[in-house]
Amino acid sequence: MEFEGIITMMWTEEEVWANNLRKITFVLEEESDREYKSSIAIDAYGEKVDLVKNFKQWDKVKVGLNFRAREYNGRRYNGISAWRIDGIWTATASTPNPSAPADDDLPF
Repeated sequence: MEFEGIITMMWTEEEVWANNLRKITFVLEEESDREYKSSIAIDAYGEKVDLVKNFKQWDKVKVGLNFRAREYNGRRYNGISAWRIDGIWTATASTPNPSAPADDDLPF
């Protein structure tokens, strides 16, 4: 499954488990005009940490997700991890267009 959105939060890299596996967690929020937007916390492990660290807060990305459920002491825990992360580059209205004519005849 894929989720597309904006990185709103990113924790620092940490080492987990006995084999010192690298891990980073980040939050991805959907880009929409809804009042209550969906967001998801995603973990990246190992070499995927370097992929995540190429981005920063407020970057728009598309993430390929893996979902897992594990049992520990009779309880179930869900985990969401990234297996791919790609930047999404879009032209914005604030990007200047050097070929556009300048509008110098303002009425004020």
